[in-house]
Amino acid sequence: MTPKNKYLHIKLISDPRNEEPTDAANNLKLVKDYLKKNGLKADLELVKSKKEGTKSAKRAVKDGYKILVAMGNDNLVEGVMRGMIGTKSRLGIIPVGTKNNIATSLGIPEDLNKATALIISGEVRKLDLGQVKTRKSKKFVFFEMVTIGLMDVIYPAAHKAAQGKLPDPKNAKTTPTEAEIKPKVSLTLSDKNVIEVETMLVMVANTPVRGKNFKVAEDASSNDGLLDISVYPNFGKVELLRYSAAVLNGGYSGDGKVQHYQTNKLKVKTSPKLDVMADGVILGKGEVSIKVLPGALRVLTTKENPVLETPKKEKIVVRPKPVAPTEEKPGSEKV
Repeated sequence: MTPKNKYLHIKLISDPRNEEPTDAANNLKLVKDYLKKNGLKADLELVKSKKEGTKSAKRAVKDGYKILVAMGNDNLVEGVMRGMIGTKSRLGIIPVGTKNNIATSLGIPEDLNKATALIISGEVRKLDLGQVKTRKSKKFVFFEMVTIGLMDVIYPAAHKAAQGKLPDPKNAKTTPTEAEIKPKVSLTLSDKNVIEVETMLVMVANTPVRGKNFKVAEDASSNDGLLDISVYPNFGKVELLRYSAAVLNGGYSGDGKVQHYQTNKLKVKTSPKLDVMADGVILGKGEVSIKVLPGALRVLTTKENPVLETPKKEKIVVRPKPVAPTEEKPGSEKV
């Protein structure tokens, strides 16, 4: 890469596998031409997996590229992100295909021209990432959230609801054994404050929204140096299904039993051991440590973005913040 011509060279990393071959070729040409007209020469590298995306990003950073563009879905974006953590290179995102939750959360449009325009004139924002570690897993970096407990129930429900196929909580199946289990959860926050509660689910969010419209933590921000914790004491499986459906259908759902905390790191112990997932990836069970990586990634995005709002003044908030109760039926809540 040399600066001898009039163009600024950037690295374009693309995974076209979730597009039709003809569409992929046409889209790549459109993006490269648009960039070139605006003084950016895209040096293209095609990859076939998240791991290849990470390796490509690391090479690009080492080679001196100041801008890396991930053209693909969440799988590719996550891979490229991992290769850029802690560097000064800037990430541009051009979402194509399906499963583009990260781009949606950052306000990056699906329109190719508009998304490409952000590479040229977008705002450079520092983005917090999260890091999670279980006893048996390696350190895993996440963008959206970590779930501990029954997210294997919530994730399928969320997917169906997003397609307009809301589950009927009346049909939810529970065995007597499952109904009797009340997991004991201990949360140790960064100031050593310990919260003990019986709950089937804990959600630790880096962003207010998972996917397109699952608003998991209204006060969350991806550049405030904090993680937002939601705890659901005394919720059964049916209630968790009903709650997730209500959140998807009507924005942030209120329920006086939900508790919220903020911290920059925490440890979670459960009895019995509960499943741990990060951005949909299963990491195992049992004790888990989670912390925020403040400003770990530079992203080219829109100037005004609720995910990257002005950081809060408090460094740590450990008191519970119960959501006001509502008498509206699930799915009828207003934003």
